[in-house]
Amino acid sequence: MLISALLLAAAPVTIASDRDGLDFSYRWSKEAEAVPALARRFRADAARQKRDMMATVATEKEMRKKMKLDFGGLQFSRAWTTSGQSRRLLSLVGASSAYTGGAHSNSGTKALLWERALGREIDWRALLQPGKSWDGAIRQPFCTLLDRERAKRRQEAVKKGEWPGQCPELKELTIALADHDRDGRFDHLDLTADPYVAGPYAEGAYEVSLPLTATMLARLKPAYRADFESQPPVQ
Repeated sequence: MLISALLLAAAPVTIASDRDGLDFSYRWSKEAEAVPALARRFRADAARQKRDMMATVATEKEMRKKMKLDFGGLQFSRAWTTSGQSRRLLSLVGASSAYTGGAHSNSGTKALLWERALGREIDWRALLQPGKSWDGAIRQPFCTLLDRERAKRRQEAVKKGEWPGQCPELKELTIALADHDRDGRFDHLDLTADPYVAGPYAEGAYEVSLPLTATMLARLKPAYRADFESQPPVQ
């Protein structure tokens, strides 16, 4: 009841400005705003990121002045979106982009899983029973679907044994719980390989969604099973 009341009162938050040589934007979803600890965390992060970027602006301006070059300004954005939420869990993905004066902007993603009963962020692996793992169930289908998408973008078969043909390790990926049908139970894992992780910068990020199967859900701690629903495996 309290969660519903907080969510009804919440709204998405955007902190944005475009002045003094910095185009800045920091956003988060209403579901994140409904969690006071997350709202405070994101406001503090927004202030820190803006302060750091303004220091970079000052350095870049001074360097370009000495080199008699024009200064076109820098950019930073971060957006936390809701991938899904359940009775106990809130899953967010943060997508960031920053241009600090190089050849192009740099971008990346991060997953955040909030456990309401504990009142803190946890790793998704903490949902599993001791000694149980999803790693084997994730890696093979992920690599298969990744290669299908890489072949499409490259218009040729993926060349194994050389970069960028290898399949990234799970620790190199952003892995987020997702509720695709928005019924309050998680049904997929969304995996993101940021630029350079699975291919050159020009190919961009690779996103692969994997169903949470009955076999995987059997490895959950009993307290979390009601927060999930199984899906057919990847074909």
